[in-house]
Amino acid sequence: MSNMSESRQSKRTVSTPELIEQPATWAERRARVARPTAPRTAHRRVQRTLARTGMAAPEGPVRVVKPLPRSYTPIPVRSGEQRRRRTFWRRFLTIFALVALAIVALGFALFSPTFYIGQVTVKGTNNTTLAHTIQHMGMLGQNIFLIDIAGFTSRVDAQPLVSSADIEKVWPNALTVSVVERQPVLLWQTPRATYSVDNHGIVIGLASETAGADHLMTVVDMRSKEVIQRVQPGTQLNAGDIAFARQVFAQLPGVAGISAFTLRYDVGSGQSSGNGSFIVQSPQGWIAYLGGADDTNPLDNRLVELQQILSRAQQQQLTLATIDLRYGLRPVFTVKTS
Repeated sequence: MSNMSESRQSKRTVSTPELIEQPATWAERRARVARPTAPRTAHRRVQRTLARTGMAAPEGPVRVVKPLPRSYTPIPVRSGEQRRRRTFWRRFLTIFALVALAIVALGFALFSPTFYIGQVTVKGTNNTTLAHTIQHMGMLGQNIFLIDIAGFTSRVDAQPLVSSADIEKVWPNALTVSVVERQPVLLWQTPRATYSVDNHGIVIGLASETAGADHLMTVVDMRSKEVIQRVQPGTQLNAGDIAFARQVFAQLPGVAGISAFTLRYDVGSGQSSGNGSFIVQSPQGWIAYLGGADDTNPLDNRLVELQQILSRAQQQQLTLATIDLRYGLRPVFTVKTS
């Protein structure tokens, strides 16, 4: 405790020097720096030594200087450059591996039997002949990646029995062909055969081979032999004539009271093709020239005129021979003479 009290009571002693020197002025310091230096002594020139000139010095000591051994110190590569090199090779190898993998995959897809079409399924039809025709169009054995779907779809659409078609790929080696069959609405009779026709005028096929053709009405084609020979499955008839014939079959029994009749189709005099004229042949022996689908007089008016002529003939007990309704509001009829 006494030592601690004594250290606390000791005081710091500050002394003042007896002589205080003033700092040198700027001029004194500059003069001190600028004082002249001792003159340089000239050295005697001597010739170079053997180590530097390859010749012995004529005088003075000769010092042999051995050359240092050559050594190669590789320059260290910067870490950033090493990283760039590693990145470049890594990318190069990655791209090379991807290209090689793509080539292998492409070769496998194009040449492997796994992707050769081995089955073609036809949906939408019960016609075995049509299904067999579609299945043997050349789709079997083709590569599923290279097959021309649009081309084969057009070929299926071109079949007379087919209204529309769609082909779908079933991986890895099958196709599904969905078809919509044409619906027959009329029978077209020629001297060669009787064919079924749809509402667009497409000749579908033989009536005997068309399902549901028994209840259809028949148009008898009376045109020239050259024209009739061109009628076959796939032929395009005039769609307006088909629609007109269907109207006649639907409206004539109700307007004129005729249930049994034959509807014939022929062309005008001097014509061998084009739109023709329809002729109604009744069991009573008279025939009525209805005209064609492109006449200006509507079919309803012509049927009304036919009904009026038939009523007049019945009232007057006339035996009709012909009725011509092709001249608008001026129908003409003839009677049979005994």
